[in-house]
Amino acid sequence: MFQKIFPNIYAFVSENSGSNVFLLIGEKETALIDSGTEGNKQALIESLASLDLKPEDISLVLYTHGHADHFGLDFLFTNAKRAMHKFDAEQINLGNASFACASFFPGTKFPKISILLEPNQEIDLGKIKLKCLHTPGHTEGSICFFEQEKGLLFSGDTVFAEGFGRTDLPSGNATKMAESLKKLQKMGFKGLFPGHGPFLLGQENIDLAP
Repeated sequence: MFQKIFPNIYAFVSENSGSNVFLLIGEKETALIDSGTEGNKQALIESLASLDLKPEDISLVLYTHGHADHFGLDFLFTNAKRAMHKFDAEQINLGNASFACASFFPGTKFPKISILLEPNQEIDLGKIKLKCLHTPGHTEGSICFFEQEKGLLFSGDTVFAEGFGRTDLPSGNATKMAESLKKLQKMGFKGLFPGHGPFLLGQENIDLAP
């Protein structure tokens, strides 16, 4: 079920190989950050229902990167626009299964990404505003979303509560990962909400050393 982080911001922490999913309810958009995989389908539907929402109420899905464990449930959100960094989006729109590591998730349906995110782009959901931080390393097009007012970092697979993302998959790069972690360290965030595992809230000086 969704855990309430702040008013209108919720976290679905996955208990399997699918990604965590974050729900942000703004006046302009009802958005998800990542959508997880088939194994979480029923749990995610029930979690939305607990907040009087249906999958078709989601108007925007923001993807941290183009791996299948993060977009496998995209097909549920029939009314949503999809956004991803332009590098990863190109591979996903081509249905590049190798890039997406789709062999680990048989039957994966590829979304069509219509919004190509740029570094430092602002996403205005209405009161909730996110800044796109380009953080290559896990993939070339990895994006973290930073909610500046409360200092919340939605980090995908760039950094976790204990560790950082692997760099040996297609377009991964260890040097770029180290650079991305240095950039994030300067953001002064107070909450870390990664693509997998537990989140951290209310902690200062989270160590991002590779």
